[in-house]
Amino acid sequence: GTFGSFIGFSFAFCQVLQINFVAGGQSPADAALHAAQIAFIGPLLGSIARVYGGKLADRVGGGRVTTVVFGGMILAGALLVAVSTYHDHTSGPVGTATMIGFVVGFVALFVLSGIGNGSVYKMIPSIFAARSRSLIGSEADKEQWSRAMSGALIGFAGAVGALGGVGINLALRQSYLSSGSATAAFWIFLAFYGLAMTLTWFRYVRTPTARRYTPSMLDSVPA
Repeated sequence: GTFGSFIGFSFAFCQVLQINFVAGGQSPADAALHAAQIAFIGPLLGSIARVYGGKLADRVGGGRVTTVVFGGMILAGALLVAVSTYHDHTSGPVGTATMIGFVVGFVALFVLSGIGNGSVYKMIPSIFAARSRSLIGSEADKEQWSRAMSGALIGFAGAVGALGGVGINLALRQSYLSSGSATAAFWIFLAFYGLAMTLTWFRYVRTPTARRYTPSMLDSVPA
């Protein structure tokens, strides 16, 4: 959701801009040049935002920051859906307002995914540090287990993130092939961010309600 989005949009942003510049009447060479002049802004801001995402997660918790990040990515995805849908129902060259909408939506996704990268990589060691407290053994053994598990999951998360980058571009490709528009792909991204936010909140932010026992239930509990 975060690292995969950052990787996938690093390529997709330039492609979407290039396609729309060509649709606006530019030659492929000019469209590629103009897209490259704009597209670098997203990865640049996203890389800078990652540092602040980690710092913010240190203060308020990685789970909370990640949940808010996914909420923001839902809004940015909704903007892209709205802009792309509007473009689908208009004829003629791509308007300036449409291009601005695409740029704002993608840059927002880059910044948010950068913040999310920092918060997710803060979550991983915190989760295993908390789980290690339930283990039987010395403090040194618990710390070693937590560190080993965190390192393994960070590597796995990087691999899944790279796969997510592939998924983004496959979704955009299929969307263009099927309908000549990126709207369907943007809907898929929007739905995924909603699922990711729900999962993050449910597993790592929500405080479980304490189970209430009735006297009859307590009578059945073994001594």
